Amino acid sequence: MAQPVPVALGAVLQPRQNAVIQRSGTVAHVAVQIEATEKGRLFARVKRDGSTLSKFDWRTIGQSNGTLATGVIESLPVGGEYTVEFELRNFRGVVLGKASVKGLLVGDLWILGGQSNMDGYGKLVGTETPSKHVHAFYFDDRWDLAADPLCWYNEAVDSVHWFTADPVERAKAAKNDRIFRQQGAGLAVSFGKTMVKRTEVPVGLIVCSHGGTSMEQWDPGKLELGGASLYGSMIRRVQAVGGKVAGMLWYQGESDANKDALPHFHSRMVNFVKAIRKDLGAPKMPFLYVQIGPFFTGGEIAPYWNGLQADQLAQEKELAPALMTTAIDLGLDDAIHISTQGQRRLGKRMAHLAEILAHGRTSLRKGPRPANIRFSDKNRTILRVHYSDVNSELYPKRDVRGFWARFEGKDLAILKQEVDLEKPDTVVLTFAEPVPKKAELWYGIGVNPAVNLVDEADMAAPMFGPVVI
Repeated sequence: MAQPVPVALGAVLQPRQNAVIQRSGTVAHVAVQIEATEKGRLFARVKRDGSTLSKFDWRTIGQSNGTLATGVIESLPVGGEYTVEFELRNFRGVVLGKASVKGLLVGDLWILGGQSNMDGYGKLVGTETPSKHVHAFYFDDRWDLAADPLCWYNEAVDSVHWFTADPVERAKAAKNDRIFRQQGAGLAVSFGKTMVKRTEVPVGLIVCSHGGTSMEQWDPGKLELGGASLYGSMIRRVQAVGGKVAGMLWYQGESDANKDALPHFHSRMVNFVKAIRKDLGAPKMPFLYVQIGPFFTGGEIAPYWNGLQADQLAQEKELAPALMTTAIDLGLDDAIHISTQGQRRLGKRMAHLAEILAHGRTSLRKGPRPANIRFSDKNRTILRVHYSDVNSELYPKRDVRGFWARFEGKDLAILKQEVDLEKPDTVVLTFAEPVPKKAELWYGIGVNPAVNLVDEADMAAPMFGPVVI
């Protein structure tokens, strides 16, 4: 006669199926909570690829009070995917209940914040193939493999992401999203896969971004609104997965590149980063962000667009520990959204920065930064633009594009833009005529510039200017 299945254990509340647990060094201490109907001792064993992990055969991790079984799996090593089996036993060793959770990873958690270019809005063609070592915490508070699209607003737990409060209409919209969605490729899956390849540490992506949002909407002062605010939702979601992260990825600014918002952008950005570090108890949390990319539109917004880009470049030191990369050289899939292939490149750039800031890879450089600009001849026709933080060399060696000079509203003709072959961290600009004093220089001016300067690691030169030369 078959033995009855013990039922004293119910749903596993923690850890969730497919969850990524933030590591501390090379291990993680995994908190466990399981619904229970009997008192007893809680046992666990950990398996990977069907075999019990060494030193993680059945052992006591906690106990049940008759309502909730709690415990901690100590020192689970970085890696996975793990299957954890649980048993609730009475004090005579009789099994009262069983439960299990699958797909666990121990690795690094990264918050994804900002607006639509962080959501990902590239065409769903040629997207990154999912990896079993990169999972996402989706808006419905579900862990699963990270696969584009990551953002499904109408499935969200938090109301800030809903387009309608009507649950029936929202369910219809969510169903239609799943059927008809054609865009949604972003940088995050590429980032995660690159990190796993380079560091052998699994990655968890905490989805928090929302398209079209401004820094005013990300105001930390709205924390008390919880899931009814972007900031409150983000903090709630981080707490829901354990409260600890490796860092944050951020792509935002398009909604603030205008006359009204730009004067407030700097202070709002600084306050935002300070607040999230404070609210997560992580004063040195790495913050990796993107200088906004191109926009195929009229030139009337260019001063605000370039002004915000210049502000983002200047903020890098003030937001430290923080690093910036740029998207100004990447292609678009519509008027403002980075293409699928561009997003894949951008994800690798963000991973490059994460290796430096979160993994201490001192052999890497953050990417070209304008450092010293001077004329090398008395006639002021040969201008040398030296870049710091270059990974080996700048490319292309010839036919560099993107530099622009003006004096009193008049464009100055640049005959050649090329990398110095003997000093490949320097671009040499040759002007057709002597450049007047107090002329101004830009790289990447305008909203849709033709630019192509990168280093050997494909870290792109950012927009800068105006610089008086």
